[in-house]
Amino acid sequence: MRASEPLVKHLLLVGGGHSHLAVLRGLGMRPVPGLMVTLVSREILVPYSGALPAYISGRYRAEELYIDLRPLARFAGARLIEAEVESIDLAARTIALPSRPELHFDLLSLNIGSIPDTGAMPGAAEHTVGVKPIDGFLRAWDGIRGEAVAALKQGRGYRIAIVGGGPASVELACAAKARILKDSGKTDLGLDIRIISAANEILPAHNQRAREAIRAALRNKNIEILTGTVVTGFAANTVLCGDGGENQKSIEADRIILATGASLPEWPAKAGLAISEDGFLEVNRHLQSTSHDFVFVAGDAATIKGRERPKSGVYAVRQGKPLARNLPRHATGRRLVGFSPQRSALAMLNLGDGGAIASRGELFFQGRWVWRLKHWIDQRFLRKYRDLPQMQPELGIARGLLERREERELRAHAMRCGGCGAKVAGSVLEEVLASIPGIANQGVEDAAKVTVPAGRELWQTVDQLKAFIDDPWLFARIATLHCLGDIHAMGARPDSALAIVGVPFASRSITRSLMRELMLGCVATLEEEDCRLLGGHSAETRELQFGLSVNGHVEPGKALPKQGMKRGDALILSKPLGTGTLLAADMRHLAGQRWMDAALRTMLASNRSAARIFREHGATACTDITGFGLAGHLLEMIAGGPVELRLADVPVLDGALECIGRGIVSSLHADNKLIERNIEGRGESRESARREILFDPQTAGGLLAAVPESKALSCLNALIDSGLEQAAIIGQAGDSTDGPARIVLA
Repeated sequence: MRASEPLVKHLLLVGGGHSHLAVLRGLGMRPVPGLMVTLVSREILVPYSGALPAYISGRYRAEELYIDLRPLARFAGARLIEAEVESIDLAARTIALPSRPELHFDLLSLNIGSIPDTGAMPGAAEHTVGVKPIDGFLRAWDGIRGEAVAALKQGRGYRIAIVGGGPASVELACAAKARILKDSGKTDLGLDIRIISAANEILPAHNQRAREAIRAALRNKNIEILTGTVVTGFAANTVLCGDGGENQKSIEADRIILATGASLPEWPAKAGLAISEDGFLEVNRHLQSTSHDFVFVAGDAATIKGRERPKSGVYAVRQGKPLARNLPRHATGRRLVGFSPQRSALAMLNLGDGGAIASRGELFFQGRWVWRLKHWIDQRFLRKYRDLPQMQPELGIARGLLERREERELRAHAMRCGGCGAKVAGSVLEEVLASIPGIANQGVEDAAKVTVPAGRELWQTVDQLKAFIDDPWLFARIATLHCLGDIHAMGARPDSALAIVGVPFASRSITRSLMRELMLGCVATLEEEDCRLLGGHSAETRELQFGLSVNGHVEPGKALPKQGMKRGDALILSKPLGTGTLLAADMRHLAGQRWMDAALRTMLASNRSAARIFREHGATACTDITGFGLAGHLLEMIAGGPVELRLADVPVLDGALECIGRGIVSSLHADNKLIERNIEGRGESRESARREILFDPQTAGGLLAAVPESKALSCLNALIDSGLEQAAIIGQAGDSTDGPARIVLA
């Protein structure tokens, strides 16, 4: 988190829907100085609904379906939190999230989509799969497809019932049939797909020519349509239809999919927001709640008073531009712009076989060219939020002071990597610490008395990190584990800590909120490590920073030395490398959620169990891998002579080699590489990404230990069993000599 101006208001975006994509991109192109922005989303990889049929039919790959919110949020300068909202307190202007601190906001925007309307259908939750939310359906789809393909290959039939008579049902039926038949290599004999609709006509909102074309297409695909069929509930593999009396009937199916009308999740209505007659959140023509002017709503969750429209992505996309204009305008006290949704929209339906139909009002079109047009429109939309502009960092150096070469080098690292003073009002830190359970009665001090248990040695370490992700709570958890690394590496037990906090210049309420998130993340992590927080010190900094001074104790003479490895000892690394290059890529909004999620999970893995396992297996030397990279820290372990390092066995995080191969490295990488003169062998790979990973600085990196060869395999298995699945034996100690320490690549 970086602020060149004081942060004075907080805009909270909930949901990663189509409209919020436009808001984030707009904030990236036109930042609002002083406005802190946070995005809370249930998922970070958000499926684009318009591309869903093409993905289901197999015409799109997964990467052509999803929009990654992480680079987009980074581009917008927004904090990103992956969480589900539990509740909103509009009076206090806070939202509650599971297992983390509540968030305060000044301005709230909801773009949360919808869920199937199952109010009159008992058994829906237990026996059906909803098309919305789409991420939930996609998790179920792989199972449905797998079951259907297996059944057809074994000569058994498979039945799918799709409840709902709208466009989503039609597209899903066509796409599912095309994909299952393709994967099974069978004809459609045995694959029974039915569309069940309470309406007397399929696609009642479309014109007659469109309905006739759809009926013909479904007939050609042997997809049955049951119109005028009211669904009353569900049982296991059964759709219950009729009036519950003599006209009751049941339809058997192996899987039942709900693509019925939309409804609103419960929590927004419980918050007290105005509800429209159709059951959604009522907004005015500015997309502003009619009951709370500091709340904006867009997408399926919103109904514009007097301008009701169908719940469709076509309308949601159009709301993005006015929402992106009105949120900054409201935050800065300017006049809002009005929005009038189009009366009718171009509806394009994918038929799953390379063809499509389109209709608008009385217009109708059909053919493969319609599919190509839809593909072009969808891909243009996706590219808009994937291919983000690369903003050139400002150096702030007078023209003429630098030669071009020097300017290029500085500009390449003008975005300083996070990871590896004006004083904030002491009352703020005191107020935050005093509100945290477990330390409220200990007092808040810059210094504290530490009592060392009898027969133990006191060890101390200090470390501090600049924020590398815009989520204070998650950053504090990782930074805490990072700061405990030295204590774990020496085999000591963490006992207590003092916090070192730096927060950007902001209003008192935002400062308090940021510090509360930081300290709660820190305390939660320290509690897991059986370590106490005694107090701390705070300062005003340009960017969010957090560190700890840690006290630990160990039996005299039992600390693991950094040097001491013996000939033949196996070198074991407990975590994969690559956080430096991935964090550098993330800062440039070039690292996707899949890479970053794995990297963050690795950083959140404590070194506590690894230290215990290394001690139990007689480790002769140990260190933690942090800012100097694997090569730098390994050289510190070598008293003299060679150590063999098997480059191919070094575990690496997904995406790290690709980022390094593209020249994306941490700002500390070049300095770390100065030790290359102490590395021999593998001349053919001097510039390879795998060799370069040795110089990658790590945040909350793993432990590197020398373990007797006879115990190495047992030690490795114990590490893997403890959850460190990428732990690996990466080399072997050679003869200790009086010669220079060196690494020999094998």
